[in-house]
Amino acid sequence: MNSAAFLALTAAILLVALTPGPALTAIVARAIADGLRPALALSAGVLTGDLLFFTLAAAGMSAVARSAGDFFFVVKVVGALYLLWQGISLWRWQPRPAPAPGTGHERQLQRNFAAGLLLMFGHVQAMLFYAALLPGFVDLAALGIGDYLLIALMLVVIIGGVNAACAAAAVRARGFFEDATAQRRLHRAAGVMMFVAAALVLRP
Repeated sequence: MNSAAFLALTAAILLVALTPGPALTAIVARAIADGLRPALALSAGVLTGDLLFFTLAAAGMSAVARSAGDFFFVVKVVGALYLLWQGISLWRWQPRPAPAPGTGHERQLQRNFAAGLLLMFGHVQAMLFYAALLPGFVDLAALGIGDYLLIALMLVVIIGGVNAACAAAAVRARGFFEDATAQRRLHRAAGVMMFVAAALVLRP
């Protein structure tokens, strides 16, 4: 893969990463509701799904994955229901004492990672995106391990960086809402964003 093709692919991935979709919407909502680390855990699950779809496309297995339509449809519905449940929980949020440091923290991060992965598994458009995009920039038949690792690193830097930056911006905005009424409104806004993410996952 020559440098011009790599730069063009990088620009295309950056443009897509900056486009609001179900994953980015859910990450920002999680940052607003719970802070940076849970949002980054969700982002890590999303990124893992992206890397898996890229690997399938690079290995020429996208047609096999695409044929498993029933499986992806079920996962899509489960992911959308999870986002709806999260949205309802955020809408109904009430102030309560902060838990003791470290209480359930690792479990919360694991749940958010799994949620991000589930969200991506149900986002069939992401799989089709890699299957359609890569052949326009890369000769998949001649793709070596070095090229594969370079593209994978680029995906981690761009997708992970954009998601982290958006989550950090959401957390900073969250700091302006200190009293209980403002926090309740903020959580309801995050709940609406979860509803939007669910709708985006379910779209054809």
